[in-house]
Amino acid sequence: MKKRIIVIVLCVAVMLSGCSPRLISEARAKEAGLAMINRVFDVNETEAAVTLEEQPGLSDINGVHAHLGGEDPIKYYTVKVGLLDDGNFLYYAEVNAQTGVAYRVDRNTASISLSEEQRKQADVLGNLDDFHPDSFLNIQNDAMSIVQGLIQTRLEKDVPIFRMYPDMIESDSVDFPKVWLEYIVVMENDTIYTITLCWPSMDIIGVYNRTSDPF
Repeated sequence: MKKRIIVIVLCVAVMLSGCSPRLISEARAKEAGLAMINRVFDVNETEAAVTLEEQPGLSDINGVHAHLGGEDPIKYYTVKVGLLDDGNFLYYAEVNAQTGVAYRVDRNTASISLSEEQRKQADVLGNLDDFHPDSFLNIQNDAMSIVQGLIQTRLEKDVPIFRMYPDMIESDSVDFPKVWLEYIVVMENDTIYTITLCWPSMDIIGVYNRTSDPF
């Protein structure tokens, strides 16, 4: 009887392990997040705070993601590097907790110092209320070569770009007069990226691999 109980317990354990997705370790998430941060921003960070997070799961309803209430939660790791004086972090990454793929990295715009010439350019914008995104369309188009260079040297060296086009132009009360210039990049292997530059320094501040995002 005792042996039978043990067998039943083992069977239940196997069934449960088969139903629950296996998650990568914090160490592996840290490694993946730091690797993408270092590659994208051309730095050499070695330490990070790693946290396992979760969001409500989603269902695919005719191609539209919706939360119906019965889905398994989506789990991912956040990897944060370099605590700043305001409590935010210098670099941030998100790693898929099941696949171990880092799909998003961001750089805090507060860490970007403008040159005197760039500051003069920014001062011309005036106040946030006077900000008109359309006035940056030519600047955004001219900067596409920067995005192309990032893709070809740091992200997808062996995969050609299928299509690249400008997306959003934004700012807010925190970052203004710095402006975010976003781009959508579609690779020939069907990977889709959103790349964000920061005007007027034109530094890379964000890379988002939309194809690997678990949400």
